[in-house]
Amino acid sequence: MAAAPPPDPTVLIEDLVEEFLLRIPPDDPASLARAALVSRHWHRVITGPVFRRRFREFHRSPPLQGYISNIHNSIQFVPISSFRPRHADLDDVIAIHSSPGRVLLCRRPGKGLDVFPGKGLDVFLSVWDPITDELRDLPALPLPVVPGPCTCNWDAAVICAVGEGCNHIHCGFKVVCVGTSQRRDFSCVYSPEAGSCWSDLIFAASGEHTNSFETGTCVHAGSSLYFLSRFNHEIVKYDLLTDRMSTICFRVEPDAQINGMATVLIATEDGRLGVAKTSNSTLGCSTLHLWIRDHERWEERRPIELRMLLPDDALRDPQFPPEFFPDKPWLAGFAGTRAGVIFFKTRLGYFVVDLNSGTSKNIGECLGWGCIIPYVSFCTPAPGAISTDEGPEAGLEG
Repeated sequence: MAAAPPPDPTVLIEDLVEEFLLRIPPDDPASLARAALVSRHWHRVITGPVFRRRFREFHRSPPLQGYISNIHNSIQFVPISSFRPRHADLDDVIAIHSSPGRVLLCRRPGKGLDVFPGKGLDVFLSVWDPITDELRDLPALPLPVVPGPCTCNWDAAVICAVGEGCNHIHCGFKVVCVGTSQRRDFSCVYSPEAGSCWSDLIFAASGEHTNSFETGTCVHAGSSLYFLSRFNHEIVKYDLLTDRMSTICFRVEPDAQINGMATVLIATEDGRLGVAKTSNSTLGCSTLHLWIRDHERWEERRPIELRMLLPDDALRDPQFPPEFFPDKPWLAGFAGTRAGVIFFKTRLGYFVVDLNSGTSKNIGECLGWGCIIPYVSFCTPAPGAISTDEGPEAGLEG
């Protein structure tokens, strides 16, 4: 019996090429775009739907490409990878949340999130895709009308419409808004698939609350969104499966209270809620504390001294006494990548700390105010959009 013919070496080489291209770091989209310019074959492989799907499956979690800072009445996109958006600056908006591939903007700059509904001060949101530069404007928020000088405080988040397990290739989105009006919590949802309009307001069934939401701190963990409420030890939970709101108390010990920028919410890779907080001793030592919520209980992880993560010059300025608060590292945000990274605002600029490896990196000078909004997304070349005249950053898709 004749032996089977040897495999075609051309096919073997093509398979090896795809395996090589799959291993290009996802936070270096410029290298992937340049690889698509090598030959027609490489271009066909990289821009094909099979490669895009395999690339996401291989790397699992969208990488951190940059962050958005709110500067007065505008935003600035600061890259920390080779990705560069077409427009790094947008005026007359503020960023309040992000999800893979999208950023939620508020088109009511300079006013904050305390509003007087029904008095001609409508609030509008937009969803921005930094890769395609598409900006989708949403209808005015249907905030409840309040009498007299009463205010309505709210926060909002943009999420993938598919949910857990989505590879974020041409997926839709939803926007969830939660708020407090006259000591009653309410929520509403915007979905393009549901007629491109906001749902009716849903008020919490019981209880009175005076939540004051901390913009930019919402996290998506499991099947719920969690919003940070300042000053009252509470976290507002929005269940995406039932559209119901509830509150979670975070009062572990007297020093573990939620206190503005000293605390951010985090999410674990397995979908659990967590809280990160920094504390400062009179000896000038700063410590990172982590609590994870497990079976309705808060479990504290081993505290981490920030001198193990950040350079000495970032911890405090020697010319000031240790208790001088502005020179302490501030928690400035959280990005739900595979391991999860926390942003610190220090006198040397912003640092990102990988919670899994314990490594840190300086990513730029401190800009603007409040929390920074991280931007995570896969970024791969679009079919037919790259030519040798466009350069390595043209024609990318999320």
